[in-house]
Amino acid sequence: MLVYNSTVFYSQNVYGNPYQIALLHSGWVILGIIGFVIFYSIHYKRWIKLSTFIFGFSLLFLILLAVFGFLTFQVGLINCVMDRSFVPCINGAYRWFYLNPKPLPSIPMLGAASFQPAELTKLGLILYTSALLNKNLKLKKDPYRVFGIFMIPVILSSVLIILQPNMSTAFLIFSIALIIYFGSGAPVKPFLLSLPVVAVILFSFAMISPYRRQRFMTLFRVESSQEVRFSTDYHTRQILISLGSGGLWGLGVGQSRQKYDYLPEVASDSIFAVLGEELGFVGTTLLVGIFTYLIFLGYHIAARAPDMFSRCLALGVTSWIGLQFFINVAAMVRVIPLTGIPIPLISYGGSSLFFVLCGLGILAGISKYTE
Repeated sequence: MLVYNSTVFYSQNVYGNPYQIALLHSGWVILGIIGFVIFYSIHYKRWIKLSTFIFGFSLLFLILLAVFGFLTFQVGLINCVMDRSFVPCINGAYRWFYLNPKPLPSIPMLGAASFQPAELTKLGLILYTSALLNKNLKLKKDPYRVFGIFMIPVILSSVLIILQPNMSTAFLIFSIALIIYFGSGAPVKPFLLSLPVVAVILFSFAMISPYRRQRFMTLFRVESSQEVRFSTDYHTRQILISLGSGGLWGLGVGQSRQKYDYLPEVASDSIFAVLGEELGFVGTTLLVGIFTYLIFLGYHIAARAPDMFSRCLALGVTSWIGLQFFINVAAMVRVIPLTGIPIPLISYGGSSLFFVLCGLGILAGISKYTE
């Protein structure tokens, strides 16, 4: 409902049909529910054998996108164009893979189906690193060797995603992996020693890119020039206008003014701002409360999981949803620099919705075997 409400104007302008984006999203909702049921019905121990295949499959797509990103932005051999079949360059990045680009026929309710391989990688990496820790910790290997083996797939995935480029998602999956490691009961000394190095590397990557550096500096800068203000901080200011306009109770469902071509990425990254404008502080607080309770349930399942593998899985899926939600909300209220992280289960985006629901299916499946 929120996706439909926030995209009526945009959908009418782009597709000539105010319901088009809502219909596309409904198709992904149906697929996601099917994925949830299937993943829920599979015993969690079977994911140990499947984890290598799923993670390896996701790496193939990441490598393809990383090659295009490297050749475009680092070498300059190819141009960033949106009409390239299968691997278009959208908003200056290679983050999408199209399954049926034109002239291939469209899929009913989905149209030209595409997905973000990084979303599959989140799920694949959670499965693979959980299986990796489960195996190596049982063998009681040297702590530094265990940590080194664990970090290889994490660093590989992060670097490939950075080359798209997609720094925020790389940071997200890196954080999820470290939470899994910390919660597995593995020795924390290698983990703690690596934190300063990781922090320096991530900060350096953020500062190297002029685009990311501008976003970071915008968080602290107060401009006096109206022209400069709108050129560097337009998106954030429109979000704050939306949230501020909502007040305590909001303007009412469907009454958002910022969704009429003021808010960039209105149905994905900025959908929280539309919610805040229409339902106010009360509505946004309710949403934060619902997600907090969902995250509590996830960690509750992890704490009572029957073995190490299921505990790591539950930790990974819960942290995935929790980090994405709170990173998005923190960016909306200008606590952290603006990122391209959507709200799971709420924002428009088929691949994110589908893989999150699959992850929740695994989490719900683990709950059947908790103590």
